Amino acid sequence: MDAYCYSKKTGAYVGIAYAMQDPEVEGRVIMPPNSTLTPPPECGDKQVAVWDGAAWAIKEDHRRHMDATGHYVGGTPYWLPGDTWKDEPRYMAVIGPLPEGAMTTKPEKTEKEIQEENLKDTIYESESYLNSTDYRVLKFMDKYIASHPEVKTEFEAEYPDTLSKRQEARDSINAAQASAQLNGINLDA
Repeated sequence: MDAYCYSKKTGAYVGIAYAMQDPEVEGRVIMPPNSTLTPPPECGDKQVAVWDGAAWAIKEDHRRHMDATGHYVGGTPYWLPGDTWKDEPRYMAVIGPLPEGAMTTKPEKTEKEIQEENLKDTIYESESYLNSTDYRVLKFMDKYIASHPEVKTEFEAEYPDTLSKRQEARDSINAAQASAQLNGINLDA
């Protein structure tokens, strides 16, 4: 005969075991520990049957469970007010509803964080361009590009738009840094 087992700690249904007829006393059943002959009710998603000592009750269950390989699976990830997009999700350790104010979608970046990210990207791209073209400028610097117009013409013929693009990159860095300063964004973080 089937016995329906529950956790000693939480009362949550954990599975079926076999209850035996006592061979010495007719009609008496030897029950496994923490079990009942009453079958648990069907539960939906994010629910668990809990034995209260007299009957089963269906309760919300957002806990994670360990699978056969020892990895946590399932559960309902949630975030609380004040959590940010950088925070890892939280998971319930006990049976019951999620905490008051819990959100099941990860918080998004704020407009200021998006702006900061975009400004950092702009500076990075501009600095990368400057760094990748430094060798061109240094190659011709020995030829006194500023004082010899023919050298400047040669440079621009070999590397078209490099000087103007380098100036654009510098201007882009300056604009991003000015925007960050005006908006109270720390780009060094």
